[in-house]
Amino acid sequence: EAAHRNPAGGDKARRLHGHSYEITLVAEGEIQPDIGWLLDYGDMAAAFKPIYEQIDHAVLNDIEGLEEPTVSGLRDWILRMLKPALPCLKNVRVAIVGACRFDPVLVPPRPEEGLPAALRFTFEAAQYLAQLPETHKCRTMHGHSYRVEVAADEPEAFTDMLREIYELLDHTCLNDIPGLESATCEIICRWLWDRLEAFPGGLRAVIVQETNSARCIYHGK
Repeated sequence: EAAHRNPAGGDKARRLHGHSYEITLVAEGEIQPDIGWLLDYGDMAAAFKPIYEQIDHAVLNDIEGLEEPTVSGLRDWILRMLKPALPCLKNVRVAIVGACRFDPVLVPPRPEEGLPAALRFTFEAAQYLAQLPETHKCRTMHGHSYRVEVAADEPEAFTDMLREIYELLDHTCLNDIPGLESATCEIICRWLWDRLEAFPGGLRAVIVQETNSARCIYHGK
């Protein structure tokens, strides 16, 4: 979860924003005959940990040696940093979790969660939570690929309004947006609800997910 600016990108990319990144380490080589594996995956994780701690909940532009804070630049930097500790490292794959465009998807009803059909989209943004203790990692500037779902009786009726919201939130620092100065999942849910509640279409819930393990469902006041 990191923030960055891409100086070589378009207007949006040059603004401070953020993403959720998925990183895959690929090793290749001969099996160790006395053990039966190529390497201990625990050793791979241990080698990657100090790199993870540098890039997670950070601004990539501020990292020494990471001259190009893009997907390809991050990939090359991780490969260069890890190769001495992992000689069998063949490749590093870096991907952004979000769609990086407004691409709404209709989600079928989920009766087990009490949710009707929903319209899902993602946006890319940076933020920090100034209200947290200085030792908390979310106190520092970082970023997420946010996944938003608007559950409603007629979710597709919200498409145009959600496009406007996407343009307002995508590739921004959420702290700069009125009402999102402290942009937790819960506050983003309520902020979205307040803008969608009066729109015809039967709004039932707003869901915001910032990571695989952090998700909030808001059913209104």
